[in-house]
Amino acid sequence: MENKDSIFGATPEGLDRLVFEAWQNPEANRQDQPTLAAQILLEQTGGRLGRYKLLSVLGEGGMGVVYLAEQQRPVRRRVALKVIKPGMDSKRVLARFEAEQQALALMEHPHVARVYDAGVTPGARPYFVMEYVQGVPITEYCDKHRLTVEERLRLFLHVCEAVQHAHQKGVIHRDLKPSNILVTAENEEAVPKVIDFGVARAISQPLTERTLHTEQGQLVGTPEYMSPEQADLDNQDIDTRTDVYSLGVVLYELVAGVLPFDPHTLREHGIDGARKIICEQDPQTPSTKLNRTSVEESTKSAERRRTNARQLQRSLRGDLDWITLKAMEKDRTRRYASAGELAADVLRHLNHEPITAGRPSPAYKARKFMRRHRALVIGLTAVLAALVSGTIVSLVFAVRAERASEEAAAVAEFLQEHVFRAMDASERGGRQASIKEILDDASQELSGMFGNSPLIEAAIREKLGANYAQVTCFEEGQRHLMQAREIYTRELGREDLRTIEVVDQLGRLYWGWWRYREAEECFSEALQVRGRLLGSDHADTVDTLASLGWTYYAVGRAQKAEALLAKAYEASRRIHGETSATTRRYMYQYGGTLLQRGRFSEAEHLLSQAIELPQEAHNPLRGYYGALLGRRYSRQGRYEQAEELLSEMLAAAREAWGEHYGSTFHCVAARAENYARQGLIDEAETLLLDSLHRGEQTDESQSQVAVQTVPYLGFFYLWL
Repeated sequence: MENKDSIFGATPEGLDRLVFEAWQNPEANRQDQPTLAAQILLEQTGGRLGRYKLLSVLGEGGMGVVYLAEQQRPVRRRVALKVIKPGMDSKRVLARFEAEQQALALMEHPHVARVYDAGVTPGARPYFVMEYVQGVPITEYCDKHRLTVEERLRLFLHVCEAVQHAHQKGVIHRDLKPSNILVTAENEEAVPKVIDFGVARAISQPLTERTLHTEQGQLVGTPEYMSPEQADLDNQDIDTRTDVYSLGVVLYELVAGVLPFDPHTLREHGIDGARKIICEQDPQTPSTKLNRTSVEESTKSAERRRTNARQLQRSLRGDLDWITLKAMEKDRTRRYASAGELAADVLRHLNHEPITAGRPSPAYKARKFMRRHRALVIGLTAVLAALVSGTIVSLVFAVRAERASEEAAAVAEFLQEHVFRAMDASERGGRQASIKEILDDASQELSGMFGNSPLIEAAIREKLGANYAQVTCFEEGQRHLMQAREIYTRELGREDLRTIEVVDQLGRLYWGWWRYREAEECFSEALQVRGRLLGSDHADTVDTLASLGWTYYAVGRAQKAEALLAKAYEASRRIHGETSATTRRYMYQYGGTLLQRGRFSEAEHLLSQAIELPQEAHNPLRGYYGALLGRRYSRQGRYEQAEELLSEMLAAAREAWGEHYGSTFHCVAARAENYARQGLIDEAETLLLDSLHRGEQTDESQSQVAVQTVPYLGFFYLWL
């Protein structure tokens, strides 16, 4: 009976034996290498390499072809066999791999696929034998199962553990990418496994023009995931941080659904062009990159993460932006030092703890504290920031010099016992306490506590008053500040600097309360005293000058506002420098005044420059002035540019300050106006009603967004 598995009457096993005998018999074949036809025959499905029978092709990449193979001795098992493409130096490759074998043999980790063996084909090309993982690339798995961003991050943590384990054994991967991170299901649980460990290290050579590309002109490795030091021809010093970079790119793609550098752009200018981009071009943050993709693409990315485009962008801003960019720093000394450090920051993000990446402000740390311990309204976290940021230090200057240490310690103890501790244990019969309730309790405790130490009471009332104002509880704030002013005036005099500090705080409270006339009176008084006692170039004097100018802006006295704010901006540049937070605030205010005065080109330049600064992510003024700039674009008919800016500003304001904050309202209003100018009336109305509904969900009986949005919505209907 004819054997259906035979080839011209010979079984595959018999043909295999005959061919190998021919190679080993110099009389049968005088060539040192088999014929090309024989090589091709043996490297096809059904062929054999050593003790491995090739069953099927699993995939093909820039470095080689991967086969599903069957090992027949000494154990019978299925393996993945990777044959390296022509162009590699076999002796050097195998020598490197042998040097790696001891380290690879020590690697025992549930998320690392083992490398079992290595050899050379009859055509002198190296091959590597690895554990066969029946899985799909991690990005493909996550998209197919529509995993949320959080679920993807938890899967990514296992990948970092695997890479960290390999690094501890002295093994660097050098080609981390989704196709080398396969996910399989074990007991209905997703289990990622990193494959190809040791292979990339073994085949890497000094990066000459010869070894940098294959027959297809591609970089050795995958350009989209390659670190700058790998692509740099002059840099031969590769360490574990190159894997950290690649992990950062994988994380970027997992959470955003896009790559930091477009694959087509990387390749369109050849090897030199790709190398230039990798080494010199800074990637955008994931949230920015996603925002600048097409609506269709961003919508798809969001749907694959079981959310919408706006929510996805919001979830990426802040932590995940900072984490990915730190992992992908061009300068590896600024990257995470290890995969373990990267994983630790991802875990901190998942636990709502402050991360080490970026430059977290006190406001940012405060928000993390609030989210970790209590689900308080995000917009109220600015209050904790004000309490944390500089409170204790500033008190040293708020009391008499000879008693500074003692009185500051007393104030610190009060805040610790009656404010901070209450924030960390604010459950009240299963109900969460608001910040207002915490401040109310502290106010009750304060009454009569410092009868013999009035300056301590005044200092505490000043802080409580300022923080009541932060949560728009203006009457309570006014009461505390007026009492503090009365105590300071009685004890120190009306023109003492501590008294004037409270007057300045009262001006800020009135400004937020929209009582601009009282605000102007307070700022004018404070400016006069500070100018006389401190001088016109003192930081406190300049700050009051800017506050007065901003009050003029609010009541439409643009000419006076411009004069004062220009002076404050220039003074701050001299005192604090170009990039300080104070200078940036004055930059916003001066830019807004220029808009009001009709000096549009100057205003647009200044405001655009300010809102693009990366450190401005959590500045409340950014949303307000972004709204002003967006309105300017809209009134010029630059609707798409306005929409792009305003959608970004609104998402950032909501993330940083919540729905009740003024910046959020201004972004909502400006975006609604942009819709209306294009005739998109339904979209404008929906946006305003959505904002009103969001505001009603806060724990404030009358949130600021409701106070502002309802009349604006009414005006909007009249306008139509």
